[in-house]
Amino acid sequence: MFQYSNNNSLFLALFKKNIMKVERNRQLVKDIAVYGIGNLGNKFLVFLLFPVLTFFLQSEELGYYDISLEAILFLLPIVTLQMRESTFRFLLDAKDETYRKHILTTTFFVEGAIFVFILAVASFLPFFITVRYFHLIVLSVCAYCLYDIYIQAVRAVYSSTQYVLINFISSFLTVTLVFLFYFVFKRGIEALFMGNLIARVAAILIIEIPRRRIVGNLSVRHFRKSFIREIFQYSIPMMWTAVAFGSITLSGKYIVNHYLGNEANGILAIAQKYMSILYVLVVTFHQAWQVSAVKNYKENGSEQFFSEVFNKYVLALCLLVVCISFGLRSFKAVLMGSSYYPSIDLIYIYCAGTVCYGMALFLEITFQCTKQTDKILYSIVTCAILSFPLTFLLTKHFGLSGMTVALTIAYAYMFIFRFFQTKSILPIRLKKEFYAATVVLIAGGIIFHATYNRILDLIVLTITTCCLAYFLFILKKHVK
Repeated sequence: MFQYSNNNSLFLALFKKNIMKVERNRQLVKDIAVYGIGNLGNKFLVFLLFPVLTFFLQSEELGYYDISLEAILFLLPIVTLQMRESTFRFLLDAKDETYRKHILTTTFFVEGAIFVFILAVASFLPFFITVRYFHLIVLSVCAYCLYDIYIQAVRAVYSSTQYVLINFISSFLTVTLVFLFYFVFKRGIEALFMGNLIARVAAILIIEIPRRRIVGNLSVRHFRKSFIREIFQYSIPMMWTAVAFGSITLSGKYIVNHYLGNEANGILAIAQKYMSILYVLVVTFHQAWQVSAVKNYKENGSEQFFSEVFNKYVLALCLLVVCISFGLRSFKAVLMGSSYYPSIDLIYIYCAGTVCYGMALFLEITFQCTKQTDKILYSIVTCAILSFPLTFLLTKHFGLSGMTVALTIAYAYMFIFRFFQTKSILPIRLKKEFYAATVVLIAGGIIFHATYNRILDLIVLTITTCCLAYFLFILKKHVK
């Protein structure tokens, strides 16, 4: 009788463990699907906008807007103190409505104080410096910051569907308003600033006004000074991480411009545009995994769960690198003008670098789960220190190819650093999928750079696409 009772308990424990595993996998796949549809839809809308505008805007105007946008995006983590990350993370931990209101009120009040300070300083700066469209740039910084924090609050408090919806509304309004201001009201480059600025504010109002989803949680009595320190302990290291990462990207562009000129930066921009196909998928997975990881890292078997997801994720990414690179090269005549063909040679290394970045980003979430975000700084700062001399040296001697190799080496270093760094927290075990992914990536790179034959490219593309489809089919069966 005693033996039977023990066996029964063991069976129930195993049954419960399997049910939890299946539910975790299903939720992760569901989140990936939701974020994937939203991100790819938004990216498609943005892709529609800029190719059309290149026929009408002067390259100097578009270049000025691009530099201004880079500056705005670089300033975002500084102006928000990266509270977009702390907002999402702390709201996921909210066990009751009162705690949620404390977090939301404290975050938005602090950000409101920052906005007042920025606008006060900005009102005096035009007396000392002259910057084209200065006030639009300042308002854009505020609008982008508010939007970033707001959508993370919606994502944590409500659902990924609401998060995707507001992003889609914002993208749709951006495209519509830019065309309206440019073609109807003849505002020139101002149309780009105004369209993006107004679209973000309008998207918030469209979501917020009917039900007061976030504003309804804000009240002076819920402001807590004690929460500011806790929030900053999490967000400030993330801010420096974002600044360091942004400096890697920006410095690469300036180095290319210094050694090779603007024409090379144009070719690099096209390579980045097509590389962003893989980057969007990395971000999509990151957003879905962030939710799943935070919810499950304390559960039994979390080490095995994290390892399984990581290894399968890396294999899928490496198969995608081969598909994207060989696919673009096979159909380059349809996808770009002949003057931009040199960008194709950069795609494979660029995508390989994105895989390394994706792996490092996966491990970063381990620190977010445990709220040890200060440890993220070590890898990103040393990565930035490594990337600067590497980019200088390799770009000078090998041109654009050298720049992409330098970036890939830097991201690979960041992944290796974090891999050993997280061993004491939640170690990832490398399995057969990871080693298979490494073989696929190296073999694909050798074929891609050693020879160019369209028939061979199509054969490699077909085989890799079939392997990816089969792998995803097996994953689907596993989830069920």
